[in-house]
Amino acid sequence: MGHGVRSALITAIVRALVEELTPESLDPGVLLSQINRDLRSILKQSGTPLFTTAFYLIADITENRAYFANAGHPKPMIIHSGTGEIELLQSPTQKSNPALGLFDQFAYTTASVPLHPEDRFIFFTDGVYDVERNGELLSPDWLKSELKKRRKQPLTKIFDELLDELRSYCPSEEFCDDMCLVGMEVAAK
Repeated sequence: MGHGVRSALITAIVRALVEELTPESLDPGVLLSQINRDLRSILKQSGTPLFTTAFYLIADITENRAYFANAGHPKPMIIHSGTGEIELLQSPTQKSNPALGLFDQFAYTTASVPLHPEDRFIFFTDGVYDVERNGELLSPDWLKSELKKRRKQPLTKIFDELLDELRSYCPSEEFCDDMCLVGMEVAAK
């Protein structure tokens, strides 16, 4: 949440917790639940409400499944190789979970999707939506539409074009907010 030293400190704490706890859990929901408990314990002492979003995914190539859990983060998208369809990566209930650090005992759940050769996953921060175009903030629908237009292009080209377009909407042609795009493509067999 926010920028500056406080946000950097939360990032450092979460990174340390992930490094400490990852070997203990191959279940993304269990891992995020433990990180949340530990983070809440640390943050309670600060007296200031602080939180962070997180998305954790394990791609199991032996089972051809991706297991994931989401803690208030923008829902990633998948470009399906076979159909070109673009889908939000979300739990079967389609409900959003709270960010880390907000509730003491929240149990994050793990969902899964099949991995198909050449499926492409798009992960991003909320900076993608914190951009105004013609006086309105962008949305997941905007991003889905832009991905659909470019779905046959390589991820690097898609990202370059998206970043150029987002930059053009900002007054100084610098990003209006922190922005990160990460892609993952399932290797063809």
